[in-house]
Amino acid sequence: MKRKILPLFLFAALLSLPCALTAQTFDIRVHDPVMIEENGTYYVFCTGNGISVKTSTDRLHWEHAGSVFSREELPAWHRDDIPEQNGHLWAPDIHYRDGKYHLYYSVSAWMNFDSSIGYATNVTLDRSSPDYRWVDHGKVIDFRNGGEGVNCIDPNVFIDDDGRVWLLYGSYRAGLRMAELDPATGKLPEGFTEPIVLTTSLGEGVYLIKAEGYYYIFASRGKCCAGLESDYHVVMGRSENITGPYLNKEGLSWVDNRFTIFMEGNEQQPGRGHNGFFTEDGVTYIVYHGYDRSADGQSLLNIYPVYMDEDGWPTLEETGRVLDAPVNVF
Repeated sequence: MKRKILPLFLFAALLSLPCALTAQTFDIRVHDPVMIEENGTYYVFCTGNGISVKTSTDRLHWEHAGSVFSREELPAWHRDDIPEQNGHLWAPDIHYRDGKYHLYYSVSAWMNFDSSIGYATNVTLDRSSPDYRWVDHGKVIDFRNGGEGVNCIDPNVFIDDDGRVWLLYGSYRAGLRMAELDPATGKLPEGFTEPIVLTTSLGEGVYLIKAEGYYYIFASRGKCCAGLESDYHVVMGRSENITGPYLNKEGLSWVDNRFTIFMEGNEQQPGRGHNGFFTEDGVTYIVYHGYDRSADGQSLLNIYPVYMDEDGWPTLEETGRVLDAPVNVF
């Protein structure tokens, strides 16, 4: 049983509420988490050796569940492409579509901006199933064709209502980009030339959702990976068109690196960010890591419900109107 980092009186109060409306920090270390559910089991995929996996049956108690790739199973192309790569894979993104789980991930090395994005699929997440097997499909995009100077990490894949598949990626080095993928292959289509510019320097850990007629974009900025010295935080924008331009609350463009704050650090967690989203029973949650004082600055798993404010923007304030933006399953 994993200890929940909350006072006992608050822990008891939260357990008396519907699970969908609780806000929780868990004593399990993650970095760059995303979450998905299969047959009553919740899976968090995050940065780690071979991509780390955590599981839970109630979203309250979490345990370690191995890796996507063991050291013996790591695809050879990782090190061939990025010689400094040592099996530590970053910032995965996962969704379910057409009978398979589609996992995108970053192949890089610390402070090496020659990065690539890989892609693997599985028909189940249940390790006990005879059908469990991750099939790696190789590289999707890299520093050679992902945009001049762009650090090709932190993938997020979004499937629109029309079935078109989009890859968002990038980092502080030259900013964020978007490219359309071939739904049949999960990779770039033939004839791909240049990605769409979303920002020129703003953010990393980009994530896109759709709700109430808008595409909402999120990214993290500030200092990460520095424990209690981190000041990581999440910013947002929105657009009526998937390719943008994405604007902040004042109508200024993300292309010009203008943004609206969605979530900042606080006393308990000076740095909070690199989020995914997860939707269940009409409630959308933000899933992120926070550098927590109770864990000496280690990055812990956090799951918070997201609401909508009176102006139609996502917020963590309990407005009484929850955000319902289906993600992960298409």
